[in-house]
Amino acid sequence: MTSRWSAVPVLALVLALAACGGAGAGETPLSGSSPAPAPVAEPEPPTPEPPTTDAPTADEPAEDAPVSDAPVSDAPAPGRPVATWSRQGGYLAPGLRAVRPPALVVYADGRAIAEAAHELRLPPAEVEALVKALRQDLSGQPATVSPRPGTPTVYDAPATVLGVDTGNGLREVYVPHLDQTPEGYDAALTSARDRLSHLADRVAAGGRPYAVARVRLSADRVGGYDTAKPWPRGLPVPPHESSENTRDYAGAKARAIARLLPAPGSRRVYRTSSGEELALAWRYLLPHE
Repeated sequence: MTSRWSAVPVLALVLALAACGGAGAGETPLSGSSPAPAPVAEPEPPTPEPPTTDAPTADEPAEDAPVSDAPVSDAPAPGRPVATWSRQGGYLAPGLRAVRPPALVVYADGRAIAEAAHELRLPPAEVEALVKALRQDLSGQPATVSPRPGTPTVYDAPATVLGVDTGNGLREVYVPHLDQTPEGYDAALTSARDRLSHLADRVAAGGRPYAVARVRLSADRVGGYDTAKPWPRGLPVPPHESSENTRDYAGAKARAIARLLPAPGSRRVYRTSSGEELALAWRYLLPHE
């Protein structure tokens, strides 16, 4: 028989456990009692995934994409050229001719780029008026214009190439030594040249610098340059199997070229680790190139 005095501690223990609301951690709850529910964490909303794109933009190629030694091609363009002015041929140092940019390119979206160095956004009405005027200037002109009889021939002078969008593509007119003998040609041709020249001056004076991670590098093999500089560390070595080579680069290699070489339009000779001397020149690529 159990003593009434021994039952008191047991009763006290039961009352103490009931006051605590249940069993302690790791203990089995007493019969007839319910354990306190554990807090439930609110589920976090799913993080939306960034939108994917099929290709980088023309001015911002994929920064982290691996860059190979293969030439860059099929670069996406923000618009098509609707007005162009460039010079071709003429006397120019080797290598510089390969990287000579158009004097001016105007795109359908209003972007105007002069010498691949400055850019300015034009309002749609101005682009429309420019294209209309150039179509009138170049109407009826052959693809290659011959000067009037008696016009002197200027050798080693570049030809002027004027282009305008006809609605079915870009139409170009090739005019030999127009800058040197404007009197030998139809006034409409000099009018078109002057129209584009004035706009190019405006873009260069009031536009912002043009720079992208896409460049064209020219390397022609030379020799006997005592002033050749050591090959810059980190500069890609372009192919130079023949006397003159041109290659396009994008991404990290393009940025290295722009950082390590003098400004576009200049030419400098470097000596590779194997002792070869290469004259290098470069420029930024345009959106449609």
